[in-house]
Amino acid sequence: MSGHSVDPVAEESQRFFTFFNLSMILVAITGLEIVIIYVQTFEGSTIIGVLFATSILKFIGVIWWFMHLRWDKILNTVLFLMGLVIALGTFFAVIFMADEHPIVEEFKVTQIDNEWKSGTKYNSGDYVSMDEKFYQANIDHTSDNNWTKESWNEVSGIPHLISWKIINSADLIEINSKKPENPYYYQYTPTEQESIEENRIALLEQPSSTEDFRIKVRSEAFWVENN
Repeated sequence: MSGHSVDPVAEESQRFFTFFNLSMILVAITGLEIVIIYVQTFEGSTIIGVLFATSILKFIGVIWWFMHLRWDKILNTVLFLMGLVIALGTFFAVIFMADEHPIVEEFKVTQIDNEWKSGTKYNSGDYVSMDEKFYQANIDHTSDNNWTKESWNEVSGIPHLISWKIINSADLIEINSKKPENPYYYQYTPTEQESIEENRIALLEQPSSTEDFRIKVRSEAFWVENN
């Protein structure tokens, strides 16, 4: 007799160890993803790229071995990939057509430079300047004739009012300084995603204006940046 017959027991045993080794690799990759997310070793955009790459690796491992495409007919592999491309194309097309393009209608960064005045009513949280320093009111009060620090806390930084108005839907807003020597970064998810109009106080190291800042608005299909 010529030729060799394949031992089905040995073949199944080899497949078992292949699946076991692959599952351990997938577990290790998942553990690496968790570490990257919680430790935040990289910057935000780099983390997204690394997680995307690891997800592709796990996807290939699952479809090629666990879904048996490696041992299946080439026609089934082609049909699977065609269906995958059509499904992804349909998914992104629906998101793109249904999403509204966000518009940054207004974005301002202005320094709060209100000089302290006697006989003036101040609310808790108000900022004033005095002798080239900045202070924040810690209680509601009306100022006396002479300056005292009893109702004020000195702040480390120059207070600025950052305000913005967004038209159409937005699910993520980023605001950051363009100057490394005057660092600032703020990211948040709006509670109301339609016609957003908000503001916040930022304590900066240097006097700044709107031109020194950038706002980016994300919807499901678009990233918009102010010019």
